[in-house]
Amino acid sequence: MKKWKIVAIFLVFILLAFYFGSFGFGKSEIHSSTQVGAASTKNATFKEGFCVYPDSKFGRVVAEELQNRGYEISVIGSPAECNSQFLAVWVEEINTTYSPFVAKGAIKVKAVYSSLGKPDHYLKYLNATDKERELITFISNVDGEMQGYLVAYVTDSSKGLMSFRWYQEHLMEEVAKNLINSLVSAIENAKIRK
Repeated sequence: MKKWKIVAIFLVFILLAFYFGSFGFGKSEIHSSTQVGAASTKNATFKEGFCVYPDSKFGRVVAEELQNRGYEISVIGSPAECNSQFLAVWVEEINTTYSPFVAKGAIKVKAVYSSLGKPDHYLKYLNATDKERELITFISNVDGEMQGYLVAYVTDSSKGLMSFRWYQEHLMEEVAKNLINSLVSAIENAKIRK
């Protein structure tokens, strides 16, 4: 085989490794913020564990983060009432500028929460024409329920050796930590006010 063919095959292999592989070495500078809105009735009830919807890549990242913190988790394929706390999560927007040595990215995610496992707020949001308004509008006819919404935003600048897949997973993991920190804090505050 000619030398140039070997070099070409090697380069293709390297490119595929950086695109499909999952590795990263280096450091990141991360900035994050979260907007939380919550409403609860008197004597709010909090079921054990979480039902996380949807069964998507980001949903699994959030479920894993909750599980790492000691919560029982079930990932559900459709937004239905469950015997745990209901948490719908989705990626609203993700932007990345990537090279194998420097990457910058931003990710914005949203979540809707119910302490009683009811997906009603999320379903109203899905069917709304004015989604921003519906996200912050709670259904107030359920006694003992805490409802909430979260909007989490992370920007990141990473330097080192990294694959594209690893970088996107890194963004999702960082925003999931931010989201869960804010959710757990809101739940704990509601329990204190009981």
